[in-house]
Amino acid sequence: MPDYSIIIPAYNVEAFLPHTLASVSAATAGIPGAAEIVVVDNNSNDRTAQIAGSLGATVVHEPINQ
Repeated sequence: MPDYSIIIPAYNVEAFLPHTLASVSAATAGIPGAAEIVVVDNNSNDRTAQIAGSLGATVVHEPINQ
């Protein structure tokens, strides 16, 4: 169970997501406790959700563009 969560809203960011998730992971590495990274995919039409999941993030789908 995570001690805290980092929530990342995302819409069609497949090109930027690997770097973002690597940066967040590096930033949380020095913080005590277990981090959970959650990517909220806002109905992307690219591979945002697949990339997030493959890089270890929890993916939540939001079907309504906001």
